[in-house]
Amino acid sequence: MTTTMPVHTINARGNVMLEVVRDYFRVPPERMLREMQALRHAVEEALAIKGIKYDELKTALIPDRKRREMALVFDTLVIENSWYGLEVFRRLIPLFSRDSNHSVLAGDYIDTGAGQELLLEAMQGAVTLTRHVDYKHSSQFCIIYINNLTDGMVRRFHEGLCGWEGYVGYADTTYSSPFKTLLSTMLVNAFIKHRKTIIQGHEDDRPNEEDVNMSSYPFEEHGYTCRSVQSQLEGTLLSYKIERPVFTGFESDTEFSLNAISPNPQPLDRFAIEVEEAKLEYVKTAKAGSLTGAGLQKTSASELSALIRSKISASYIYNMTFDEQHDVAKFNVIIELPRQEAGGHVRLLAPIEYKPEKKQLRLITLY
Repeated sequence: MTTTMPVHTINARGNVMLEVVRDYFRVPPERMLREMQALRHAVEEALAIKGIKYDELKTALIPDRKRREMALVFDTLVIENSWYGLEVFRRLIPLFSRDSNHSVLAGDYIDTGAGQELLLEAMQGAVTLTRHVDYKHSSQFCIIYINNLTDGMVRRFHEGLCGWEGYVGYADTTYSSPFKTLLSTMLVNAFIKHRKTIIQGHEDDRPNEEDVNMSSYPFEEHGYTCRSVQSQLEGTLLSYKIERPVFTGFESDTEFSLNAISPNPQPLDRFAIEVEEAKLEYVKTAKAGSLTGAGLQKTSASELSALIRSKISASYIYNMTFDEQHDVAKFNVIIELPRQEAGGHVRLLAPIEYKPEKKQLRLITLY
């Protein structure tokens, strides 16, 4: 394997396999690059057995600045079946658009150390309720998180669930909020919906040639085909990460993302941000609408550099690629800013060139 293949996303934040392998076997970055590219090759091969192309899962695996995300909230205390997940997905599955791509995450709204007061406050500030809720404890709520949504899809989910008493409302999690950050610490990837196919993980000692519906949810009843790959592949390369700041102790997620395309991963907070004057003028002209909405139309190169510096750790990096011909390593990051008109926020996509030898990050474009 000589070609460095592009990687949509690496999940070393919620999956410890890469970190354990690196630390236990004392694997240097140069060898770790080969190992991670071998995983990338393995996941492509495993998916190909199922007739699925890795590149076609991109929209389900990375954030999209023009698409929405939502967290659906369910009260398990009013769901009679103790297997409340089954009751939720019985109603949820028919509401998906047949040709869409999504990552679906799930979990209980548990207290991982934030405290009940903060959990309640975050939910109250984010969730649009459909009825009165008797809040006893955060753990009574089940959360289903879906990415890559249009406005119409959001309405369809909300309106389609409104008649069921187990559904209590939803939060628009497109933009950052305390609620979204909390969910990033507790929800796990349930499956990828790729058009009419459901992709899940299965046991690592089960061959990739087999398929199993590990969740046992009734996908097949609604015309979906269930496919699965080994969890070591699904957990690291096919898992969507909810956007959040880089917390202390979780810096290795960025390190492994860089190591997936470079033998020289370094902490990005030590890098200078390079914004060329000519590039800035081009962006102001070609991407004027995006920059005006974010209040950046009159910004200088040094000001934009400082802004990117302040935002580079406010999310995670994804869409890592290496251009062999030009010896250029690149990744994308989304920069979220207050919208100057009409309130709210605006999200800008910033492709960045990674230059570890010079300890520089060069802005490629911004829109």
